[in-house]
Amino acid sequence: MKASSIVHALAASALLTIAASGAEAQSTTQSSAPAPASAPTPWAALPAGTYKLEIQLPERPLPATVVVRDSSGAPAATFEPEGDPAQPVKITVKGAELTLNGEAPKGPFEIVLLRAGDQITGRWSYAGDTGKLTGKAEK
Repeated sequence: MKASSIVHALAASALLTIAASGAEAQSTTQSSAPAPASAPTPWAALPAGTYKLEIQLPERPLPATVVVRDSSGAPAATFEPEGDPAQPVKITVKGAELTLNGEAPKGPFEIVLLRAGDQITGRWSYAGDTGKLTGKAEK
């Protein structure tokens, strides 16, 4: 395994371990993402930009950055939780949902983003745990 692959796996593990351990401590189940203040805006086929997120963990919010760029006409994305290196993630755009999928030690994780103007809401799931997130598109 390449050193960069190990770094990416560790970064994902750190974020998702924190998320999973905090979610296990909760006594209630969280539902899907809250609705944005206005109706969600459909994403562009190539939603290039930088998105600053606050992932809502039970013990504290975790800042993260998602960067989407053009890779030969197709979207490519990285996910970078604060304090960890960026890791590549698969990106899918379908109407009002932008979905990021990655791999971590306990299996796959998913982050779904909804956009209303420059405001972001969404949800994450990993190893049977779920949570919400908010954020903003940088200009």
